[in-house]
Amino acid sequence: MNNQTKATNCSRQLILLLILSTAYIAVYANIQGFKAMLPLVQEEFLISRTQVGLYSSFYFSSAVGIAIFSGRIADYLGTKRGLVLGVGALAVLLMSHSLAPVFKLILIMAFFTGTAFSLVTPSINKGVLEYSESTKRSFSMGIVHGGGAFGGFLGAIILPYLGEMLGWRTAILIGGIFALVIAIFIFKFFHPPRNYKLPEHQLAEESEAEKTSLKDDLLVLLRNRYLVSIFPMGIIFGMTLSTVAGHFSLYMAQDLGTSITFAGVGLGLFHIGGMIGQPFWGLMNERLFYGNRRNGLFLLGILVSALALFFGFGISNFYFSPYLVLFFVFLFGFCTLGIIAIYFTTVSELVPGNLTGVVNGLALIFPRTSQVFAPPLFGMIADFYDSYAPSWVLLGVLSLILTMIFAYFSGKYGLVPDCKNKG
Repeated sequence: MNNQTKATNCSRQLILLLILSTAYIAVYANIQGFKAMLPLVQEEFLISRTQVGLYSSFYFSSAVGIAIFSGRIADYLGTKRGLVLGVGALAVLLMSHSLAPVFKLILIMAFFTGTAFSLVTPSINKGVLEYSESTKRSFSMGIVHGGGAFGGFLGAIILPYLGEMLGWRTAILIGGIFALVIAIFIFKFFHPPRNYKLPEHQLAEESEAEKTSLKDDLLVLLRNRYLVSIFPMGIIFGMTLSTVAGHFSLYMAQDLGTSITFAGVGLGLFHIGGMIGQPFWGLMNERLFYGNRRNGLFLLGILVSALALFFGFGISNFYFSPYLVLFFVFLFGFCTLGIIAIYFTTVSELVPGNLTGVVNGLALIFPRTSQVFAPPLFGMIADFYDSYAPSWVLLGVLSLILTMIFAYFSGKYGLVPDCKNKG
């Protein structure tokens, strides 16, 4: 293959990855944008911080319930159809938020919105594994998932601003329309290469695996100790992302006394950090750690734990300029969202190609389960102490414990250090 052909293939792969990332941009712009507007929702419906945390719980409870099935559906539909269906349905459901007369109805719609969202991640991850080179998978995953962080930044900055000017109902309606436009864009412009072929060993594995049932596939996956040892890192990502996304605006506005718009800037910088961090940590994993996923995930777990404890013991108990807090929340996003690209790359590399959707569905159960329980617990502790400081401390301690569990069992079961060569 000459240099011109290689450059052409790289350009095509990059275009496919960028189109895949638009799905995450649309989804997370709305998810995080609505969470950034929760102070406005709280003001209208007169609800507590614990009740505010229930939005994430309802949203992700449905996503947990059908995670494995959505992965199977993604395997069946393929990347393009899975994304168009998932993003399109999510757009319609988000627009319906604007019609809710009571907060309980918003929670019900959040449940169904989470169902649509559950199809997006397996479809995206399947596309990344199929259309990127084996030596660049975590970097490619970082680019695509970085789109989610960029979308979260846009939503956290723009929707609260629109919400304060036009009302949160009009703002989320605009956000839903944006997601619908992205679904149409993917349908129109996402054209994977027709001559794409899996490696021969994966084709053989797929041919044999086609005869198996979902139950058999799950039993095979759960017997893989290398795979199971990675799941604690998914819990860390889920509970950290959901608590920061669901409560950071309230933390800034109530504990630090900033405006809602300024708090939205803080949440936006969390996602900007993630947008930069995901491809950065993916590239670092390929270059500095030579594809050793275990070392990359362990380092990120330690950094996330330290930052959460710093928010609890440092920022919450001593005076820090709100502008300095913005720097630390940027670092928080830089490290927290860096976990997810390596996490999904690792679990996907440990299975044959036909099980990519199923294993991603299984891997999603752990971050999504933590996203159900962590936000209301975070809010309940803050309500009890009338401060978010103890909540940050608990988040840091739990993250540290889970990181140690991951380090112990992944070392005990000999997690394959050079996963990139398995593709």
